[in-house]
Amino acid sequence: MTPHPFTAPVRNTFSWCGSALAVLLVLGGCGTSPGPTPQARCEGFRGRTLEGAQITGAELVAASGQLPEYCKVSGMLPPSLHFEVRLPTSWNGKTVHVGGGGFDGSIPSGDVYTQKGYVSIASDGGHTGDVLDASFALDPQKLDDFAYLSTHRVLPIAKALILERYGKSSTKTYFEGCSNGGREALIEAQRWPEDFDGIIARAPAYNFVELLIAFNRNTRQLSKPGAGLSSAKLMVLGKAVLDACDAKDGVADGIISHPSTCQFDPAVLQCPGAEQNDCLTAEQVTSVRTIYSPMSLNGTTVNQGWPVGGEADPEGWSGWITGNGNASLSAAGIFGSGLIKFFITRDPNFDPLTFNPNDWLSQINTMSGLVSANSTDLERFRARGGKLILWHGGTDAAISQKGTDVYYENLVQAAGGQAAADTFVEYFPAPGVNHCFGGAGADAVDLLTPLENWVEKGVPPSQAGLVAVKLNPQTGGTVLSRPLCKYPQYPRYNGSGDVASAGSFTCVNP
Repeated sequence: MTPHPFTAPVRNTFSWCGSALAVLLVLGGCGTSPGPTPQARCEGFRGRTLEGAQITGAELVAASGQLPEYCKVSGMLPPSLHFEVRLPTSWNGKTVHVGGGGFDGSIPSGDVYTQKGYVSIASDGGHTGDVLDASFALDPQKLDDFAYLSTHRVLPIAKALILERYGKSSTKTYFEGCSNGGREALIEAQRWPEDFDGIIARAPAYNFVELLIAFNRNTRQLSKPGAGLSSAKLMVLGKAVLDACDAKDGVADGIISHPSTCQFDPAVLQCPGAEQNDCLTAEQVTSVRTIYSPMSLNGTTVNQGWPVGGEADPEGWSGWITGNGNASLSAAGIFGSGLIKFFITRDPNFDPLTFNPNDWLSQINTMSGLVSANSTDLERFRARGGKLILWHGGTDAAISQKGTDVYYENLVQAAGGQAAADTFVEYFPAPGVNHCFGGAGADAVDLLTPLENWVEKGVPPSQAGLVAVKLNPQTGGTVLSRPLCKYPQYPRYNGSGDVASAGSFTCVNP
């Protein structure tokens, strides 16, 4: 597909002088005037057509709390791709595109970047709707925007706004996203490698189609008679996993930092007789094994299964996988159902509990080629100097860290080996962290600054000594810190010192 052209706008930031708008909005007129006010510059975007987009709103947002003053520009590209560009009055000269989540449908916040003076860009992925609603996929244009076009289509508009507002272009343009936003990040690196100087893909749903089919596999198993897992059963399972595997990283602290050494078999919890709350039935053992296990289609592994850890976390398996005994109502159950109905069978009335993926291999392959970001060919991205950071939480019950492990390993192989891969990609697992954030582990880390230092100064993130923290939500104080280790290393306890301090851990090879 031919890249969307970028045409510099005719008007620049100095074209206001002498216009009727300047007379109305700028006190003092032209000549001796310092130029249009930030409000005038911002509101001047209203109602215009720019790079094929209709600008539907432009307002100057006053500084508030940690947010500085900025111009919020809203717009729409046909047929239904809505976007927002935030232009800080005091700009640091750089731009960050924010990734979305789920099936998109809404515009994510750019607050974290606005606070630091970046121009931020975000879109709804090509349609308006609930994050769990996949019905948009019946519309081919909306599906294409969601699959691979939305970010690439919005970027030229943002560039035009930036050039007109500031009289110059961004020195660097970055992308950061988690979950589906992580998939969007990898779509950019694979299909539009010229768009961004650096990319952060957190917990990427790169094998989107295959992942959601694995969701459906789990839901079908858990929906069998007697196969469901209540929260009480998950508490038993989670405790057994920690008892078996927690200390393998040198300390029992509720965080499994070295999951590859855990050989836990849920059969140890099988009830010897009648079902009790402190044991699992044979069918429930099968359910746990199914969730842990890889999934194959036509003899090829397409999803790696979920790692041990986080089973008892209320924001883990219960909400994402088991639905507290009703798997069809879990997030994975709903996402899987949406994919089956609107992407694969394209039948809103299809019963996802009757789905057999082997009957739909052709359509699965078609949708995977459109939506999934499975390619490991990042040669064009590497050749133009692009840098990529991968990150994934170890107890992510939505998107398995094991999948990102394998994707990174395949990237290394495709790049020609570790030394070649190290020039443009680094991967950092986050032990004990749930989907994008939360969990027992240290879930907060600034990856944008290390990415900038890599792109702009040539310093790889792994040389910066990255430290992740867990913050008290009430006070904002740090309650836990851990070194963020480059894969395949993991943080191992030194044998002494405060277990809540990163200084008590060292990144070591498995």
